[in-house]
Amino acid sequence: ELDRLPWKPRIDVIGRTKFWYSGEENQVEEVCDGDSRPVQVYFYDEMWEIPAGLALLQLVTPAGTIANSNCASGDDVIA
Repeated sequence: ELDRLPWKPRIDVIGRTKFWYSGEENQVEEVCDGDSRPVQVYFYDEMWEIPAGLALLQLVTPAGTIANSNCASGDDVIA
């Protein structure tokens, strides 16, 4: 748990994640309803408002040190 670290890091990123599944269109719904047929992710896309390196720096810096957005304002400062 991150709260056990003495510098109290916080992972805080703004972004989106998309998954594309293989198989029939209704297969995802059936799995959500309890059907045990496997669904395979064939494409994964993730985008954050800050570079991945800055997001990872949040693990080794105190919370609030690295802004979660290139447009963020307030107390957060990009190191």
